[in-house]
Amino acid sequence: MIHFSHFQYLQKFISIFSVFLLVGCSDTEESLEEENIDSSILVPPGISKFEFKEYEHLSDKAIDVYTFLPDSTKKDIPVLFVMHGANRDANNYCIEWVEPSREYNFLVVCPEIDEHQFPGSAGYNLGGMYDGDILIDSTLWTFSLIEPIFEYLKKEGATTVDSYGIYGHSAGSQFVHRFALYNQPLHASIFIAANAGWYNMIDFDEKFPYGFENSPMTINILKEKFSMDLFVILGEKDTDPNASSLRKTEEAMRQGYHRFERGNNFFNTAKKMAESLQITFNWELETVPDIGHSNFGMAPTAAKIFNNKINN
Repeated sequence: MIHFSHFQYLQKFISIFSVFLLVGCSDTEESLEEENIDSSILVPPGISKFEFKEYEHLSDKAIDVYTFLPDSTKKDIPVLFVMHGANRDANNYCIEWVEPSREYNFLVVCPEIDEHQFPGSAGYNLGGMYDGDILIDSTLWTFSLIEPIFEYLKKEGATTVDSYGIYGHSAGSQFVHRFALYNQPLHASIFIAANAGWYNMIDFDEKFPYGFENSPMTINILKEKFSMDLFVILGEKDTDPNASSLRKTEEAMRQGYHRFERGNNFFNTAKKMAESLQITFNWELETVPDIGHSNFGMAPTAAKIFNNKINN
């Protein structure tokens, strides 16, 4: 009998191996088609990468953006941004999203927030909002890269849709839920935060980045945020209190002993706040059985949520 975790990693190996076969083992006709692909196309079929430096406020910090396009004949398929974890391995994340992308036919866009240019959790997980204790201009936040990337994709003809979803796992989940709370994205319609290690709790008595004290958040802004389509998804086996990358500061431990508990507390605290303000609460919580701290394991559920939401 194969244990589930072993089977999961076997699936992952097969999926990744199939991507390399797709890229490296085409027949003559497919090879000719690849040779005829216009090099000016920003997002060709399959796994690809382009350099992005079009955002004027951070043009000195070019980043790589990995993509996977399952269907080169359509320009109106949905777009999902996928935010990597603390390892800053956007290429691996993009590969792990190949099968869900094929199943539901959407374009995957994976920006790599480079460690050297955007160092530490302050530069990535927290969106680059602060330099030490000083709140910097929002045009310089790491969060501010996402909308220009989407607009660049539209400008270059990679997509014709008017909105996108954004998903993140682990450190990427921290990025996504804070991006949703503190940024004002014009085109983001769906936010999916998976297995964050710790959260910006919906609490005005807890200091940023663990809460809203000393942050730009206000009650009126928060009321608007509760109307967003924000999904918190949690692996039911992401329960290791001794995980090496799990933050164990006093503030983080107040959120719970492990990621699964912290995610539930984040969602429930937000729901209680919305109820106390008598505001409609559109956020949703979903847990995934038999999955621990795994982007590959969470991707199918996140993809299904994304697909269902954009088609309803």
